Amino acid sequence: MTRLQDQDFTYWFLSEAFGWDVVLQLVWTWPQGLPEDDIHAVVSVLSDGPLHRRIVRSRVPLARPRWERSPVTPAARVDDEPIDDDAVEAWARRELETVDLDAEEGRCWAVRSVRTRSGGTALSLTCLHLVADGRSMTAAAVSAGVSITGRESSSPQARRLPLVVDDVVDAVGQIVGAAGGVGRAVVAALRPGGSRPTDDCLTDDRLTEDTATPPITRTPAHVRAPRAEPAWATVTVDLDSWDAAAHRHGGTRNSLFVAVVAGALYSTGYADDGLPVKVGIPMSLRRDTGDDRANATGGVSIVLTERPVAGGDLTHIRGLCRDAFAALSAGRRPAMIHLQPLLQILPLSVVTALVMSGENGMPDVVASNLGRADGLLDIGSVPASKVAFRGTAQHVDPDGTRRFGEGVQSWYLESDGRATFAVAGFDESRVGSARALTVALSGELTDWGVQHEFW
Repeated sequence: MTRLQDQDFTYWFLSEAFGWDVVLQLVWTWPQGLPEDDIHAVVSVLSDGPLHRRIVRSRVPLARPRWERSPVTPAARVDDEPIDDDAVEAWARRELETVDLDAEEGRCWAVRSVRTRSGGTALSLTCLHLVADGRSMTAAAVSAGVSITGRESSSPQARRLPLVVDDVVDAVGQIVGAAGGVGRAVVAALRPGGSRPTDDCLTDDRLTEDTATPPITRTPAHVRAPRAEPAWATVTVDLDSWDAAAHRHGGTRNSLFVAVVAGALYSTGYADDGLPVKVGIPMSLRRDTGDDRANATGGVSIVLTERPVAGGDLTHIRGLCRDAFAALSAGRRPAMIHLQPLLQILPLSVVTALVMSGENGMPDVVASNLGRADGLLDIGSVPASKVAFRGTAQHVDPDGTRRFGEGVQSWYLESDGRATFAVAGFDESRVGSARALTVALSGELTDWGVQHEFW
């Protein structure tokens, strides 16, 4: 795609309105050393792929920003000093929180590696969410792994119209699209069942409010998270053990994932106020072939009125997820979804006011299942032992009233017989440390009978 798309708008808005950069990260570990030449080769391949671009603002009002190839020459950052083996998580977290990326300057991704004192290697790939969602980022990494040798460089697509003419055409298209979206919103609001659940944007749920979910009002997030510093935990499970637990309790891999993450949040006392817990579940809308969108993610929300019982029945959560996904597939969307084209042409101050006036806010739990990415461990000539995926927002002001997350967010990724999910705890009053989050997750996984190993 040559222009910013609807699903990209969320991350563009967060950057423009709040100054936040939403950054995604893949982290690999090797117990033995990874040749440095492999790291530079991965960077070389990624520089020819879809992540290596920049965003250029339009010179015509209302036209969307466009994508161009980045002029920046990328380079891997290889740390000189080794770190302790148990410091990989902290090293990766610092990179996620501090890496300097800028979409307009063409620094949309970065690769960094470090040696451990035992001779192992950790490798981080960070990328702006504006440029790629989880599926497209992992696909780029898999492609880099298999293309280190015998690769062919891709060339930018030829532009068919002069830039100003192209901008004018896009601006007109935006106006037409916004008008059509308003009409579809009216129809959706009047149609029976038209406000059934789906959120096309789960990074800030107020951008696409789920009108079927009753308002859930807790103490403001910035009061419960005064430092704006999420706690992190990353855990790997054996897929055979995971599948056995899911099937034993009438569920699936995804419903077990939702139950574990939501259950861990409940165990911290987060829902002791008796309010229900809203779970946001992103869903890929990417077509199997020919879909080059940066972001192609929709999603659904379910509401839990009771804590999932670890080791209990999963059929209720499975049914809630199935019904919500069926509604999305059937096109039953809230009226607000159709107004996204209109939001893209309104002044930023107006959009910000609309977003901040929403009542539902962020989901209490975001459970993002990226699915399988076989071959992701083969990023170099030596297979990695583990890989994890996660994301966060940089530059959240602790003195401000806005926060990127609510309770917990988690990202689940399968590769080569194992599943790893990273979890961020945003509510400092309940999940104020990595230890507290680890204890909560470990208790849930143990009660579900799942073998697990924390990073």
